[in-house]
Amino acid sequence: MKQQTCLVCGMNIMATMDHCPKCDNDLRSQHDGSTFTIDIAHQGESVSEALKKMQGEIDLARQDVVMRIRLVVGSGMIRDEAMLYLRDLEHRGEIKDFDLELSNAGAILVRLK
Repeated sequence: MKQQTCLVCGMNIMATMDHCPKCDNDLRSQHDGSTFTIDIAHQGESVSEALKKMQGEIDLARQDVVMRIRLVVGSGMIRDEAMLYLRDLEHRGEIKDFDLELSNAGAILVRLK
């Protein structure tokens, strides 16, 4: 049977499924074009570790052809601190803009270019 990988959590699942059974993400809306997804909040990271991970990924993506990063941040303190940090990066011109994902308040879409 044909398999696919959820781009949000990395779980391998049957290609006939519409939603990931692990993270409940809509598989039909996922794409691997110019948006890079990185989870900075679900592997036991502290707030400072998550922010360092986020900054490192943004730095790498700015050197590449990635237009956007989708940061999976959860719905707690890491998300709140990430939003403040991103506001500062936007003010300094290091990113174009950012916003919470409409269908998932635990993810932030960051436009780099």
